[in-house]
Amino acid sequence: MSKKEVVGKLKESEREIVKLSNELGQEWYIINERNPAVADEIIKEMVSQKGWIFKQKEGSGLFFERHGENLIVETQMWTSDFTLVEIPVNFNE
Repeated sequence: MSKKEVVGKLKESEREIVKLSNELGQEWYIINERNPAVADEIIKEMVSQKGWIFKQKEGSGLFFERHGENLIVETQMWTSDFTLVEIPVNFNE
């Protein structure tokens, strides 16, 4: 997906976090937020709605737990304005 397509998806949506794709067992999202702490809160809110409980953050990973299972959400800055988010597909189950 090109940068132009990604930015277009963000502009079309009224949500803070927008799903980009589902590839190789991972869901990719983007957040239009420069502040990593704010981006983390957006992720925590979305993932907790699926019953996951936030445990800790280490580096660029946010760790969650649900029914004895662990989930790691990875983030990375994509330019100075956007945060890319990688979440295993099973978080929705």
